[in-house]
Amino acid sequence: MANHNLTVQMVLDFLFGRLVLPSVAGLAVLTFCSGCGVHSNNLNATGARYFKRGDCDRAIQKFEEAVATNPDDADSYYNLAAAYHHLATTTGDPAYATQAEAYYNQCLDHYEDHPECYRGLAVLLAQQDRQDQAFRLLEGWKQRSPQLVEPNIALAQLHGEVGNDKASEEHLLDAIAKDTTHPQARAALGNLHEQRGDHQQALTNYQMALQRNSAQPQLHAKVASLKGGTTGSPLLTTDPLTKVVTAPSENLRY
Repeated sequence: MANHNLTVQMVLDFLFGRLVLPSVAGLAVLTFCSGCGVHSNNLNATGARYFKRGDCDRAIQKFEEAVATNPDDADSYYNLAAAYHHLATTTGDPAYATQAEAYYNQCLDHYEDHPECYRGLAVLLAQQDRQDQAFRLLEGWKQRSPQLVEPNIALAQLHGEVGNDKASEEHLLDAIAKDTTHPQARAALGNLHEQRGDHQQALTNYQMALQRNSAQPQLHAKVASLKGGTTGSPLLTTDPLTKVVTAPSENLRY
């Protein structure tokens, strides 16, 4: 399985950081079943805790239970995809990658604008030396949902990971044209400027990101280091297994 500039640690940082946990606002798709939605939410939360402790078997079991409880919940499919993606990355077993890809697509079948799912699937495709498909996936998302900032950010991240900083910057500028203070876009643009040695522009973008979302300790550290005349660390852009996916998605995205 080819990595192409996508290190194991980069993928794990992404996966561990993006497992969908319940929040005050609720999960993205938990409005279909008011009776079983709360239970599905709790199962996902329990599974995410197992996952973060390194117990993928139990995590997957809980995510499967969440799907069984609420088959319309896109986040449960995403969590399964992320768990299998983690196993594929750490073991190199292509069967896990196949499982992950199928679950990512099932997630998108239930919620076509799921940003973490698009990002995870694009990373998985790029890991398998399928960069063209990864870019088609994200470009298709951008065309279908031109009002969203997230497709631009995902494209910027993918271009950056394959070394195309110019295209990455173009997508980030497009993102902030839609949402001037979007924290993720501003942080990523600041990181590009910092890598180029333009510390003042980096600082400006980091501060704009923090004005919108101050709960970013790594960004606070980078601002402090830039004000102090030093550079910070690079900004990171995450029972036996019995579940077998036999029905691939019919929605061809890439």
